[in-house]
Formats: sequence, structure tokens, C-alpha cells
Amino acid sequence: MKYDVVIIGGGITGTAIAHRLARYQLKTILLEAGTDVAVRATKQNGAVCHPGYDPHPGTLKAKINPPGARMYPRLAKELGFKIKNTGTLVVAYSDRDLKKVDELMDNARINGVEQVERLNQEQLRNREPHISKDALGALLAHSTNMVDAFEVAIAFMENAMENGTEIGLNQQVRHIEKRGEQDFVIYTQDNVYETRFIINAAGIHADDVAAMAGIHEFKMQGRHGNLCVLDKVLPIHTVMFPCPGPDTKGIALIPTVSGNFIIGSTATMRDDKYDATNDALGVDELIEGAKKLLPDFDPRCIIRTFAGQRPVCLNNDNDFYIRESESCKGFIHAAGIQSPGIGAAPGVAEYVRDVLADAGCDLKEKPDYNPYRQPIPDFSDMSFEEKDELIRRDPAWGKIVCRCETVPEGEIIAAIRQPLGARTVEGVKRRTRAGMGRCQSGFCQFRVMHILAKELGIPEEEVRFEERDAQVLYGKLKGLR
Repeated sequence: MKYDVVIIGGGITGTAIAHRLARYQLKTILLEAGTDVAVRATKQNGAVCHPGYDPHPGTLKAKINPPGARMYPRLAKELGFKIKNTGTLVVAYSDRDLKKVDELMDNARINGVEQVERLNQEQLRNREPHISKDALGALLAHSTNMVDAFEVAIAFMENAMENGTEIGLNQQVRHIEKRGEQDFVIYTQDNVYETRFIINAAGIHADDVAAMAGIHEFKMQGRHGNLCVLDKVLPIHTVMFPCPGPDTKGIALIPTVSGNFIIGSTATMRDDKYDATNDALGVDELIEGAKKLLPDFDPRCIIRTFAGQRPVCLNNDNDFYIRESESCKGFIHAAGIQSPGIGAAPGVAEYVRDVLADAGCDLKEKPDYNPYRQPIPDFSDMSFEEKDELIRRDPAWGKIVCRCETVPEGEIIAAIRQPLGARTVEGVKRRTRAGMGRCQSGFCQFRVMHILAKELGIPEEEVRFEERDAQVLYGKLKGLR
């Protein structure tokens, strides 16, 4: 199979690049080792679209983050993903913190971030009355938006596919061979792909993928973070951060687009790239961080804890690493996309497009490119009249499967039948929120599995939770002889 461009990695970075390159007359495929896009760091974070006041001026983050974040309102309209303008507060508790707020204000001005102001204690409490009385003031960035990062990645990839981009799921890259001046052969466990250009967007494994092609120009390490998902009960409406440290923005309280809240996250460097386990000490640290911002915080509103790893490029001043390989023409790195990776993703895609053009890729625009995507209907967000009409046309929309999030059978079927349809329990969860409510799928999981089995034409024992080896059912307990 021959391609012009192969993108390795199906997180928000890889899918954003696929979405951007779908505008051009290129034969492109995205390869993802998992069963779906957005199954690693993209689903393991707070999903704040930072507007760009934090990156140090002159860095690649500072160049890419602000224009990337500004693209989100337009992209949400075109691709049909949810977006919520919350603003961000960076809260100061000391004179030293207030000086940091002033530094961030200067960053915002230099980086071209608008709608940023400094709040005094009274203004802060008028905006968020329940915030700690110890808070002296804050930076307020009005333009901060919230998304579900995995929903954005799915939307990016579906639009790319509808414009001709291919996807290869369950395709773990095993070896990369360079042939001639600028030709590559990529070997996965069961396929071979030939291409002129490779875009390495493999997240925490970007150095491992580069090494397969004999490239050893950078090293990746994971910054592990615990997070908590909260019920829909907190009396705040703004994303709240303490003043940041050298490696992390600190433990934040985050209102999500769907009404829940997140506490996130801790920050610990880990050598094991596969370690996404959460721990009691990390959760305790999150709770203390939440109480610092919101003294009346009640830990009983926590409904789930999880963890993830942010991909850090070592010895790179905590910056993105995006460039053509110095030793291998046509091999382009999009690595080290840690925070603000969500907000920067569309800007990263634009930057990679330019690097690709400079590397010799002929980018001719498609005359029939369609920038729009039709999402599945969100039943919980409809009016009674819209729900009645949908149920009248298809009774499956009247059969509620997930009670917590009001997700009907019809919505799950639609998610499975999308261009990049759900194939696992977690895939359905990311597309419909079935299982994300207070009971955490205690009621709906087996009904979701039954619908998946029926739609995919497979036995229920073959339905996977997420990964290929994540079997849920092994057989019947009753009725066997």
C-alpha cells in the first residue's frame, strides 16, 4: 500500500494533522496501535483549551498555542463538537503569586492573547463567591474554552475520513525502513505501508517510533498525573488554577462541557511509559488542592479517579518538538505535545503542514473539500419536541440505556454506525457518555455490550472493553452443560 503521507499516532495531535492535511490532494493514512483514536493522553487530561498566556515568549508553545486556541469556536461549528466558554482564573495567595500573575499578564500581551485582566480580591470574590478567603487576586483569561478532547479527536478524524483520509486501527508500528533518498516502508504486525513522508505523532512513544527508523534525536518521558471526576455539584463556573510551578500549572478545578467537574492533576515523572495507574497519595493531593481553591469542597462528590501521562520531550526546555529530522529527510516529528497540547492542537497541525511543505511535499488543495461534519444527535440536549419527533421516526431513541446521562439505544446505534464508529464499550462511552454518570456504567454496561454485539454481528464474548485483549465476558454462568 503506497501513500504520500503516513501519520503515526491517533491522539488529538495526529488527528488534528490528519484533519488539516485532508484539504490537500494527498493519499494519507493515520496508523493507530489502539482500537480507536484518543485512547491514551488525549482522554487522560482536563481538556482545557488554554488561550496562550502561560507559554514563555519565544518558545514554540508561545508561537503555536494562541492561534490554535482561537480556531476552536470555528472548528466546533464546522465539526459539531461541544465547546463551552468558561474563562480561566490563575489564583494568587501571596505577594509572590501576585508577581507571577503580572508575569503571566506580560506573557499574554507578548503572545498576542486578548481578553486577559487582573482581578483584585473583591473582583475575584464577585466572580466566584465560594473561592478561598485566602485568595488575594487572580489573572482572568476570558477566552478559555472547554472541550472533550476525545470528542474533538473523533471529529477531526471523521471529517478527514469523509474527505478521503484512511485510518488503520490496531496497527502497531514494529519497524521502519528507509529506501533511497526519500521513501519509507513501515511494517506493522500484519501490514506493510510505503510512503514518501512520515509524521511521527506517537505521543509518549515518539522517540521509540523514531528509533525504528534509526533516528535518535530526542528522548521522551512521561509526566504522570492523577485526576478525579466529580458529580455535577460544584458551585463554580470558571476553570481555577493556582499560580503555576516550573513544570505544571498546578492542581485545578475544571468545569467540563458536559456539566461534571474535574480535579487535575498531579505531576510526577515516570520511567514506565505504560503506567496510567492512579494512587491514594495522588488522590489525596488532588483533594487538598481542591480545598485550597474551594474550602467547602466535599470529597464525597468524587465519582471516579483515573490517571494519565503527558509526553515530555527531555532537554527541550519543556517545549514542543516539531521539525523535520536532522538525519532523515521526510521524517517529521510532532513530539512533546504536553500542556497546552489540547488548545494548541489546531495550531500544531498548521505548523506541521508548513514543515511538510518545506520538506518538499506538494500541497494542492482539493476543489471538493468539505469542512463540515454531521455529529450524532445528543438526545440529552434536545427539546421535548425534538425528542418526540426522533422517537416517532425510530422507537430505539425512546429506549433509555444510560439513565445517568439519558443516553438512548438509538444514540448508541448511531455512534456505532458513524464513519469512525465505536467498536468497544469505551468507544461508545466517548461518543455518547453512556457510562460516564454517577453510577459509572453499573447499570448500562451490559446493555451497551448487547447493542455492540448485535450491531457488529459478533457474540457478546467478543465485545472488548477497550484494548484488543480486554475481554469482558468469558461465557455463561447458567445454562452450560
